[in-house]
Amino acid sequence: MTQTVRDASDANGLVNEMRQMVQAGVPVPAVDDPEQLERAVSAKIATLLMVMLVAIIFATSAVPDVGPSLAKVIQAHL
Repeated sequence: MTQTVRDASDANGLVNEMRQMVQAGVPVPAVDDPEQLERAVSAKIATLLMVMLVAIIFATSAVPDVGPSLAKVIQAHL
């Protein structure tokens, strides 16, 4: 698959458009309801914990594959 000059210019235009959208973004309004704020914070914390859990699961599932091959590489250099 070859990339043409047009593809690169389209991507550059898309990046510029996204940059303008971020710079012109509307700030989030202040939350007056304490219960809504608590739900929002709880949802963000739960999301962070779930992402960390998934990352730990992927990292620990990769360890058995990396360990033996790394041991072979180290043994080959000794």
